[in-house]
Amino acid sequence: MKKIAIFAATDWEVGDVVKKPEFQYKLLYNKPIEVWENPTRYLIITRIGLAPASIAFSWAAQNLDFDLAINIGAVGAAAEGKSHEHLGKYYDITKVSCIEPYCDEESFEIEQFETPAAFTATLATASRPVISAEDRAFAAKFGELVDMEGWALAKAAKTFSKRLRMRKILSDFSPDCDLHGDIMSICKALPLLENFWI
Repeated sequence: MKKIAIFAATDWEVGDVVKKPEFQYKLLYNKPIEVWENPTRYLIITRIGLAPASIAFSWAAQNLDFDLAINIGAVGAAAEGKSHEHLGKYYDITKVSCIEPYCDEESFEIEQFETPAAFTATLATASRPVISAEDRAFAAKFGELVDMEGWALAKAAKTFSKRLRMRKILSDFSPDCDLHGDIMSICKALPLLENFWI
């Protein structure tokens, strides 16, 4: 049985998963891409951004044996209507688009989980943090939530004929949020995702 490949932008986006003995992760590669594995999963740290995400997925597709990829990580709210009560909520992504030029106006429908999260949303991917109210309003034309890797992973998954699912955790909703602090705090909950890491 092939392993599932989980893609996250940074170590802190997976909380303490690799340090917890119950998940059994061991470092498989440190370079050129950071990869951890346990008996059922690969955990690939892509680094932040469209280019690093696509490079990491391409490398993994050629060097690891998997059919299903999952992208996990923090997202901000692009569309209005999110507030403090939504922070830390999980969203399964149904469709991802890119707000950048030269993305061929291509969007990707995303495969859904057998056990869905309580919320679903569309995703916009940007090449830089979307912080200001103006930037969020522009991103909202492409998706309800916004990240910096999702579209690149979807494009690479299509290129390498891999299935892809996305589960994101909401970390910010306005320019007034403590973006880094919220991400660090919220991502501590990621190890609690049942049946996700093993």
